[in-house]
Amino acid sequence: MKEKFIQLLESIKKDLIFLANEAEHSIRQAMRALEKRDSQLAQQVIDLDAGIDRKEVAIEDQILALLALQQPVAIDLRFIVAGLKMNSDLERIGDHAVNIAQTVIEWGEKPYVQSLDELFRMSELSCKMLHDAVSAFIHQDSDLARKVCAQDSSVDDLYRKIVLDTIEVLRNNPEQMEQGFAAVRIARNLERVADLSTNIGEDVVFMKEAKIIRHQFEG
Repeated sequence: MKEKFIQLLESIKKDLIFLANEAEHSIRQAMRALEKRDSQLAQQVIDLDAGIDRKEVAIEDQILALLALQQPVAIDLRFIVAGLKMNSDLERIGDHAVNIAQTVIEWGEKPYVQSLDELFRMSELSCKMLHDAVSAFIHQDSDLARKVCAQDSSVDDLYRKIVLDTIEVLRNNPEQMEQGFAAVRIARNLERVADLSTNIGEDVVFMKEAKIIRHQFEG
């Protein structure tokens, strides 16, 4: 029974890693669609989200079945709890990729109201946070997980700057309100990707150390 239990845990772990890779790829492809003004690529991101949704449901079924059939304790139980939460967070990251892709399609060929450099910096940092959070999960590295959580403030700073810069541009160019709102929507979705990656980092610390670090509280 113990060997079977370990095999099931490994299967869940591999599926979560696969889902994480798909979610990160979707974000990167959505931002590439923005960079290239590629509505077809944006539509591909939207179309692929159904696969992410199906994978999320399948992983949840595996985890619930494991809980029903086994009696995990200690770190195994914490792994299952963290895995269940991570599964949901990854699916939501996929949803944010869809939101970005939809905005790209709506934006179309309308001109950009300002440089998109900070949006792409946000994207790179958010994707790095996600990648590192998943790496921390794979290796049960709570130090790396804490570094992920510490990076969230940098993404928040970029988000605030994009919002303030957009407001300033729109004061002088109110006719570009639609494009300004589109840029802020994309920034907001990237900020949420960073938040969800932070959640995963916090769950890794809980899994490894049995400590809750949300809201800077360690219990």
